[in-house]
Amino acid sequence: MDKSTILQQPPPDTLAPAAETSPTGVFPTTKPYRANSQAWRSALALLLVGGTLSACGGLGGSAGYRGSFGRYEATHLLRRAAARGNVEEADHLASLGLEGAVESLLDTPELPTEEEPSYFGRYYHPYTNIWVNHWLTTSTPLAERLTLFWHGHFVTEAIKTGYWNTYHKINKLRELSLSPFKDLLYMIAEDPAMIIYLDNNVSTKDHPNENWARELMELFTLGEGHYTEKDIQEVARAFTGWRVSYEDGRHYFLFEGEVHDFEPKNILGKTVHNTFNPSFEGYEVLDILLEKKQTYLYIAEKLLKYFHHPRPSGEMIEKGADVLQGGSVRDFLKWLFMHPDFYSDEARNALVKSPMEYAVGMLYATGVREIPAGNSGLWSWLRYRLDQDPMNPPNVAGWPISSMDWISDSLLLQRLKFIDFATQPPEQDSPHGLIDYSVFMDDAVNPLSLVAPEAQLL
Repeated sequence: MDKSTILQQPPPDTLAPAAETSPTGVFPTTKPYRANSQAWRSALALLLVGGTLSACGGLGGSAGYRGSFGRYEATHLLRRAAARGNVEEADHLASLGLEGAVESLLDTPELPTEEEPSYFGRYYHPYTNIWVNHWLTTSTPLAERLTLFWHGHFVTEAIKTGYWNTYHKINKLRELSLSPFKDLLYMIAEDPAMIIYLDNNVSTKDHPNENWARELMELFTLGEGHYTEKDIQEVARAFTGWRVSYEDGRHYFLFEGEVHDFEPKNILGKTVHNTFNPSFEGYEVLDILLEKKQTYLYIAEKLLKYFHHPRPSGEMIEKGADVLQGGSVRDFLKWLFMHPDFYSDEARNALVKSPMEYAVGMLYATGVREIPAGNSGLWSWLRYRLDQDPMNPPNVAGWPISSMDWISDSLLLQRLKFIDFATQPPEQDSPHGLIDYSVFMDDAVNPLSLVAPEAQLL
């Protein structure tokens, strides 16, 4: 039986017995699991009481990391960047040195072959399977964790937009994931899934719809409190006529001048009035937002919460915003991954894994590399038991970042049940073989280790 067929079986309600692990097996140099891990208590305290990195002393500096970079540090980098890995990959990164390791992880995203809409039929689960399979096999796994971030930032819900539209949007986010933020913002403004999701498809000069305008400023660029209701109204007018067409079974971006408001608009103190090419007024609005330092402060803080620490220091946010505004997302992540604060004890194991990251990391550790296209097992786990349907964020604000809500009592119980689902032997009575949890969590030695709280942390 192929190992991936474990995903076809219904999840059991009890944990399987832990397999015996040889002390000279896949973990020859790792420490045994510590039942009272101080690292876990410190991380949990920071998450619960709101401790900041700046309070830990000497953090937020601009000098690059100058400490050792061995398996321990490489494991942390790999877990944060990719949410999957093994000891061999961590050792390879360590052999490259810090800068070489970071450059390797920030390689140009590997893009999957995009399936036609007809491939999926009326089923939802193949979309999840395709994404997870790519994450499990790609040579650029950082792009997958980053794509999950952008999908949770530029939210569309497939249940409203159509599943293929959101699938296509995710593929475009992957392609541009390391690009300048401007490229991402321009793309998402024209994206059919976004236009449908936020109802700009029905926005006209007589009845401008404000959904896109509001979320563009509140959730995608400036953040709440940095614009007025009048700005929202004016932005909505600038984007009238931004619609979609439908041809050959797909939606495409379309500007329809007949429903566009041609009168001048005043947005954040600037006039937008393009009589030569009114379709450009939307791009002029985007450029106004891209000129604001607040946009980069907002995005930098979210990226730091996702890749670094749930409460980054103001100094880190300020410096990260400068890097992002002057360069690309790739530049930002290179700066972060080579920053001394990133390798501090306070930053290690300070983030909570989302269900998608938890599932991908554990499946990778057990050796699963493919979920059959017709198998709905993992999709069912993510959607109904672990509480993260990858194609349907809960609302326009997206999923929480590194939130303790991911591991409430009921959801933590489901995660513990998922351990048995992901680690059971491919044959009923045969041993599983070598499983490498060294990147999935610190100090793991066998499946029983995964009941420790550290298994929930990045």
